[in-house]
Amino acid sequence: MERIKDNEPITTRAVPRLAGTLCLLAATAAFAQNPPKAPAPATIAELRVRIQDILAETHVPGAGVALVGRGGPLWISGIGSADPGRGRPATADTLFFQGSIAKAFVSLSMLKLQEEGRLGLQDTLRSRAPEVEFDNPWEATDPVRIVHLLEHTSGWSDITNREGDWNPEPEPARRDALAHAAGSRTSRWRPGTFFSYSNLGPDVAAYLVEKSAGGSFEDYVSRAWFTPLGMKGAAYFRGPDQFPDVATGHLQDGAPLYPHFNVLTRPAGGLVASPRDMAALVEFLLNRGTYRGARLLPPSAIDRMERPTSSIAAAEGLATGYGLGNETTVWGNWVFHGHGGNVPGATADMAYLPGEGVGYALMINGENGYAMYLLEEAVRTYLTRGLTQPLPPGVAPVDKAQLAAYAGWYEPFTPRNEGSRYLESFLGLTRVSRGEGCLLVSDLTNGSYAYVREDGRLYRRLDDSRRMVLIGDRSRGTFFQTVGGPAFRRLSWYAADLELGFAGATAALMLGTAAFALFWLPKRLFGSLRGAPYFGVRTDPLLATLCGGAVFVLIWFASGDYFARANGSLWSGGFVTLANYLAYGAFAFFSIRGLLRAVRRRGAPMGRLVWWHCLATSLALAFVSSYLALGGLRNEFGF
Repeated sequence: MERIKDNEPITTRAVPRLAGTLCLLAATAAFAQNPPKAPAPATIAELRVRIQDILAETHVPGAGVALVGRGGPLWISGIGSADPGRGRPATADTLFFQGSIAKAFVSLSMLKLQEEGRLGLQDTLRSRAPEVEFDNPWEATDPVRIVHLLEHTSGWSDITNREGDWNPEPEPARRDALAHAAGSRTSRWRPGTFFSYSNLGPDVAAYLVEKSAGGSFEDYVSRAWFTPLGMKGAAYFRGPDQFPDVATGHLQDGAPLYPHFNVLTRPAGGLVASPRDMAALVEFLLNRGTYRGARLLPPSAIDRMERPTSSIAAAEGLATGYGLGNETTVWGNWVFHGHGGNVPGATADMAYLPGEGVGYALMINGENGYAMYLLEEAVRTYLTRGLTQPLPPGVAPVDKAQLAAYAGWYEPFTPRNEGSRYLESFLGLTRVSRGEGCLLVSDLTNGSYAYVREDGRLYRRLDDSRRMVLIGDRSRGTFFQTVGGPAFRRLSWYAADLELGFAGATAALMLGTAAFALFWLPKRLFGSLRGAPYFGVRTDPLLATLCGGAVFVLIWFASGDYFARANGSLWSGGFVTLANYLAYGAFAFFSIRGLLRAVRRRGAPMGRLVWWHCLATSLALAFVSSYLALGGLRNEFGF
């Protein structure tokens, strides 16, 4: 499954008066925005050393790397170890898990079948596979189409534990696999309106490939793509017995991950391939559908693959984003195309610059996004070292009326997983305000970002060229969407104030409870409060505060994993550790018990201010724990 790039947990800060200064400084720095700070490796030997250093720094055993030009590979190599336990080195032919890069072959297969006239991207799913279970309340007017499955605009939620953790032996046929947890395929908004990443769409599309081409999806991809591209090791993973020499996966701390497991949605994330295999794919894409003189697809098909079309944002002019199994990444004003991948124990990335004719494939046998980020920086810096950095897009004159019309509070309403809505709707609260010549987008965790207008309602973030499009009323209100992120809809000021006010009050009560304990705990242990009755009225809010703080810390530090693993549930193993269960269980227990004790002891001989503070704290924390519980249960059991 892919790495979420713009799904940032967000909060609010007051927009300072320095808004205009921020815009001007950001505009001055825009052309100089090159993420890497270290000198670019000048030779392959220097790049190899840099990659070795990154692996050592991040505790990743091994990597595969392929640098490619239109004329063929520039460098293919394995670095480090494919399996430290067996002393097996990584080589150019070592098989690595590629994760969601697998989706590229689902889209390529669809494009090939469309060229052959067997099906079309605009065909409806119902017409092509009426036997596939899904629910779309708007099917009569806005049916789910094949293009929606590939561009993640079907409105379906992503896989949950019910699909992602199921490890069937033997692996079922695609039709049988689709029958498992079919209720997940429910359109939450009109198909063809908003992007929201879901592994379920490409998995269903792979079944359509089988119906149109005959035979299994894996056999078709091998025949149509792996063989013509010379990808001798590439295949869809079925188990350790089939690929005994695949690179052993490792967790972020470097611990090995045994055993490898099947992926129910295998066409969307079960690809294994070597650096040499992936070099062929990059070469094929750079040559716009031709490989070593053989035309496999017309250039127009590759162009279509790289361009999103089926969302409202695309219709408004947002040309960068997620196309057909192919997404864009803006880096130093270069627009890379490709796809990333992540599965338990492994991370991969494939990206290329069509205009400059260079690209790469990276893969590591470690579940480590930071390591992949460093590797991407090193490789991209090397590949672009002799190229002229593109100028940023032009800035259009400010439309003050437009800025005023879109200023206000917003909340995300297209979560990747419906089960995480109960957290994301609050954590994603965002304020859009007017700056001097720009929009300021402020969130709860990252501060304010300046966006300048490119054209119409299309805006560009100054510090990294990320795009955002403002969209008017389309029956859902005023909203905006960022590339690769959720759509945000207008929220009334009183609703935002209510949410933020409750959160602030709860935080103040928790801090007050902890601060007061510094005074009364010593008295309880050694002084005037020894033996005082009804002391549980004080202790339960303190214990609930400590446990609640632990829960929030776990959510904060695990938020990337939390959302990426598609749970949104404190109950279903989103954090995978016993500490989460214990922290949440204790939080709920002490919150509710503290509330009950405070109500029962409302006439107890204790200070009224103390009693009211304990009651308010327990009431607020009981509400929070119940909210988290209901959200987790809803995701876990589907109600």
